[in-house]
Amino acid sequence: MTLLICGNTSESITLLGEPIAKSGEGTIWRTNHGYLAKIYHSPTIERVQKLAMMIAYPPTEPNSHLHHISFAWPKSVLKNAQGDCVGFLMPEIKDAKEILDIYNPQRRKKLKLQVDWRFLHITAQNIASIITALHTTGYVLGDIKPQNILVNNRALPSIIDTDSFQIRSPKNGKIYYCPVGSPDYTPPELIGKDFSSIEQTEVHDRFRLAVIIYQLLFGGQSPFGGGKWIGAGETPDMNELIRRGLWLYAPNSLLQPVHRTIPLEIVHPEVQRCFLRCFNDGHLNPHLRPTAKEWFDALKVASNELILCGRIDSHYHSQTYGKCYWCDRSTQLRLDIFPGVVKPNSSVVVESKTQPSIINHHIIGNLLQTFTDHSDWVWSVAFNPDSQTLVSGSGDKTIKLWNVRRGKLLQTFTGHSNSVVSVAFNPDGQTLASGSRDSTIKLWDVRRGKLLQTFTGHSNSVISVAFSPDGQTLASGSLDKTIKLWNVRSGNLLQSFIGHSDWVWSVAFSPDGQTLASGSRDCTIKLWNVRSGKLLQTLTGHASSIYSIVFSPDGQTLVSGSGDYTIKLWDVRSGKLLQALSSHSSSALSVAFSPDGQTLASGSRDYTIKLWDVRRGKLLQTLTGHTGWVNSLAFSRNGQTLASGSGDNTIKMWQLTLSTTTATPSAVRPNRTQIAQPNQSSIASSKSSQVATTPNKNTQQSIVKSTVSQRNYSSVNSIPSTNHTSYTDGNNIHLASLTINIFKSCIRIIYWIIISLGVLFF
Repeated sequence: MTLLICGNTSESITLLGEPIAKSGEGTIWRTNHGYLAKIYHSPTIERVQKLAMMIAYPPTEPNSHLHHISFAWPKSVLKNAQGDCVGFLMPEIKDAKEILDIYNPQRRKKLKLQVDWRFLHITAQNIASIITALHTTGYVLGDIKPQNILVNNRALPSIIDTDSFQIRSPKNGKIYYCPVGSPDYTPPELIGKDFSSIEQTEVHDRFRLAVIIYQLLFGGQSPFGGGKWIGAGETPDMNELIRRGLWLYAPNSLLQPVHRTIPLEIVHPEVQRCFLRCFNDGHLNPHLRPTAKEWFDALKVASNELILCGRIDSHYHSQTYGKCYWCDRSTQLRLDIFPGVVKPNSSVVVESKTQPSIINHHIIGNLLQTFTDHSDWVWSVAFNPDSQTLVSGSGDKTIKLWNVRRGKLLQTFTGHSNSVVSVAFNPDGQTLASGSRDSTIKLWDVRRGKLLQTFTGHSNSVISVAFSPDGQTLASGSLDKTIKLWNVRSGNLLQSFIGHSDWVWSVAFSPDGQTLASGSRDCTIKLWNVRSGKLLQTLTGHASSIYSIVFSPDGQTLVSGSGDYTIKLWDVRSGKLLQALSSHSSSALSVAFSPDGQTLASGSRDYTIKLWDVRRGKLLQTLTGHTGWVNSLAFSRNGQTLASGSGDNTIKMWQLTLSTTTATPSAVRPNRTQIAQPNQSSIASSKSSQVATTPNKNTQQSIVKSTVSQRNYSSVNSIPSTNHTSYTDGNNIHLASLTINIFKSCIRIIYWIIISLGVLFF
């Protein structure tokens, strides 16, 4: 075949190289126009009509806002020199793997794919979302199987082989059937039927979707396999098990789970109910199977309930299950399908003869005020080094300068022709930099509100700007996939760092100014030597875009916020992942360190701000109040104020109050939460007794011994408690003894007074 013509544009299409895939229907080729071409072995009139219908009525792309192709839909027919249709053009799904490579542990290991259980939950959720969109527009997929689903490193799936879908003509109602089906994924009511002449409905797709989701969440195991057959004879083949409804958790099933079977109860109850509805209730009543939308809702709840294991950095488990199943399974079977790094246990690493005090940080965040002068999204906020003023960049194309104490707008800078998405103060506080979607960077004189100069050189939006600690260099990250360094005084371009394969969302200088970090939509973080421009290392581990990065004040830790809903902490020297923080229910768009390095703030698309204890990886508080994405965060110099910029067009100022408490070892000091609070009279008695008497050394020792003995007893019974009453009674004994002594003294005094009066009287 020497000449092919695009049916839409009449352009010549050249097939490149060798076919990249072959099937019973045709071959797949790359073309000189960037699209893939599917050339049929024997195109039929029915197939040509179906293609024309699909091209005329394409479904809406549900993930266009993510710049993602959810289904490889036919774009144009291809014709030969005689004008006959021989195939079609479709988009190529790049940088993606078959879903089988994602959920199968052996294939994951072979391909060195870093996938955790949360990634698989999100993938399942996104597949349900795409199928919901297709069902809403009246399409039936028909042949849903692993080979037809590709997944990228953002957990975004794409469905291929779409020309096999069942299509109904909106003009005359004619149905173009899905002519093929796959064993192991065919619902029981269709087994043995001729697909080329049977009308399917989305109810049949519901069964196939449930099997795919089960395989994603249960290590590639099938609901109709991975168990032990306890019936007569040999184990029936998969289709027979499906036809009879004999899956692992069917009532009175002859297929029973075994030691290696991943149990159903590890997933969230909402997801469990969906599986039971599909394979039990839906076996004889297909309409009872959960819809794709119901699967999406259940998986969303389940994904949000996942928490990171405290021992292995790649283990996620459901809060409802209560423990890490993957750790237990790894111990029992010596097989970990989500291998990761074991977190060191400080109590094992550090030995001490004395029990150290535990310092607990408590943060109370209160909303101080809200700035509302922007008319569009606030994309970026930054404090002046003296923290007296705050700057904000917005989608309304302006930059605003605010007096922090009074909440007063000081001035507005205009000059950008598109959204201002990043702002940064020079360390001297005199110069301000702004990056914009107009592809330029502008430097401003803060005092005079005057534009100093404009840097041009990026070919796409400038998403992030950052000054070096000495204020002499400015770094910029762009959607053109590059990072550029600029001389602040001259405006000259010093160098460009090229290495990311996708948009650069964030750049940050290390405190010593020698290293630059960059976060990208390619899911990687790169560390660069500022002087030489050499790439030092690439950090991988996130499953989606890295939207924000920040160095700790001591420069030893790098923190990243990602579209995979997590915040990760990295050791800068080794590049190793230290810990992952997971609590947000959507993308973590912004991260910021407090000046003392003890508190981390994160802002998210879930409209919340979360405050974290960095040392313990513990969530301290969630700040709510924004009604849009939290795009940017900034701490004041003293760490007592946090500024947040949001998609609700506002900036909020939060007052943070930090209190530190020191807890002594529990064997000596009772835990207040385990003690019934005494009433006011008891408190008064205790105070008076402490003033009146000072227990001697022997008394103090007996109290301590009593407390220790009592705690040992309580721990044996697993009911930790301290008998506060007995401790208070000890003080009352001293008070009673004192009262008796005083009473005796009073009697003696009265006696001598009476004697004296008697002597005088007589």
